Amino acid sequence: MPPDGRPRLSPSDREKIRSWIDHLPVPAQTPGLVAEQASTYVNWLKTQSKPGWRPNPSLPIEEVIDGFVRRGWKARDVVPARVAPDAAFVRRAYLDLAGRIPTLDELRRHLENRSSNKRELLIDSLIGSEDYARRLRDVFDVTLMSRATAASTKSRTDSQWHEFLQNSFRSNRPWNEIVRAMVLARPTQAPDRGAHWFLYERRDNHQAAVEALAPVAYGMRIDCAQCHNHPLSWEIEQRHYWGMVAALKRSKNVDSAAGPGVAESAIGGFVNFSNLKKESQPALLVFPNGREVAEVRPEAQEKEVDRNELYLVPPPPEKQPPERPSVPIISRREALAGSICDNNPLLARAFVNRIWALLMGRGFVHPVDLMDSKHPPSHPELLDWLSRDFERSGYDVKRLVRGITLSLPYRLDSKRSGSRPPSAAEAFATGLEKPLTAEQLFSSLRVLAGTWNQALSDEETRLLPVLTERFPEVMPVDYQFTLQQAMFLSNNPDFHRLLTRSGPGERETVPELFRRMVGREPSREELQAVLRWGGPDPSRRMARAQWALATSPEFLLNH
Repeated sequence: MPPDGRPRLSPSDREKIRSWIDHLPVPAQTPGLVAEQASTYVNWLKTQSKPGWRPNPSLPIEEVIDGFVRRGWKARDVVPARVAPDAAFVRRAYLDLAGRIPTLDELRRHLENRSSNKRELLIDSLIGSEDYARRLRDVFDVTLMSRATAASTKSRTDSQWHEFLQNSFRSNRPWNEIVRAMVLARPTQAPDRGAHWFLYERRDNHQAAVEALAPVAYGMRIDCAQCHNHPLSWEIEQRHYWGMVAALKRSKNVDSAAGPGVAESAIGGFVNFSNLKKESQPALLVFPNGREVAEVRPEAQEKEVDRNELYLVPPPPEKQPPERPSVPIISRREALAGSICDNNPLLARAFVNRIWALLMGRGFVHPVDLMDSKHPPSHPELLDWLSRDFERSGYDVKRLVRGITLSLPYRLDSKRSGSRPPSAAEAFATGLEKPLTAEQLFSSLRVLAGTWNQALSDEETRLLPVLTERFPEVMPVDYQFTLQQAMFLSNNPDFHRLLTRSGPGERETVPELFRRMVGREPSREELQAVLRWGGPDPSRRMARAQWALATSPEFLLNH
């Protein structure tokens, strides 16, 4: 707008300016800090896959997975397990994609379905459900933010962080756009509301934010690079750690009139770090995927001056509360987001490996956040193919999940075939056992209690935080059932009340109870034992059988 008192531009002048703008050449990149590719690690990765089978581009994902994994079985001289029975597959799919066991009606509908593609129909219905969005929200809340306390759970809900995640997975928002929204932390559009909480909850602890972001962005932990280059993985350097810290150094939590947010300054944030030789060096904007951002640093005696002209949204005058978090024209955070989310093959590799581990029991690289040169993948060609396909699909999460869950290795029984010795877990020749998360256990207990679609009862409200304390791990590297967990299942009164308040439905038989809860038929001995329990009262017999199964290791694992 012209200064007050000056006449406005005439319509013809405005049209001339509009025409002039329309004919300007389009720049190759948005002005500002732009990451240049100077990668060694990404190029090195391209040399690690041995040339072999090249799938036909028209093959669906599940058939490509089958082809690569079958070749792995042959190379390892492995005989895979048989395909899992229907009841076991239904339980597995519901736990993985809906975060709970099936209801009796859901189980019956599938078992009575005579369609040849009924497993495909089941997967599609689950991926399209609200349970799926809630399940991935629960998983990635812990993955991105760690386990919440009672206070932080409320904060994440109030800040719309949980809603941001659930909406993103419901609408199948591209994964790179989800990550970009988290790093930018500027929720001006409805789909981004709540994304700022990824940085805000760290309370200006930029190192904590970097250590949480690196496994998501690059598939690797870089914590130890705070003090020195990684001693075993040559590509993880100290300058990468501090380069990411520098990218966030101008960011600061603010409580604005628009709500909590993360402001960013246009100046400052220049830091140095020291190596083990006590040699000080500047922290430049260079990141683990080899991307570098050129930036002019002030001279030693030069004093930067903060001016409103440097901002899209300027900061308020000193000591005044902001209307909105400040946004500079040239943004380090935007440069970091671009280096992660644009043309970064490590972002796709990290996500593919994590989703494979979530659904299959372990990643191609195990643990999932050690995707470095020291930890080669079990199926490098398949990981490369899935990662490239994920990028080409526009980071389509549902498409990737669907392909994996329709593949042969996902459908295999957890029991090995014949008398051959068990194969190594990384062969994916049997269904691998996965411990239930607290959220899966809680939702499954509500299914058993018949309260799944009802408001939370008092005991359920008390039970969930205790469960997350007793069963805190999501995708643990090594799982061991603890004494605390056993004592909880034996003694917690809310757990017992939830299971006994509404026992199995009157229509449910003992075999159906076993199929629904543990995905198999009861043995003759188990069936006889249940029939002896509770005397002539069938509801008591079933309630005792339900409690016995719910406290068993077989129920506490997805297999």
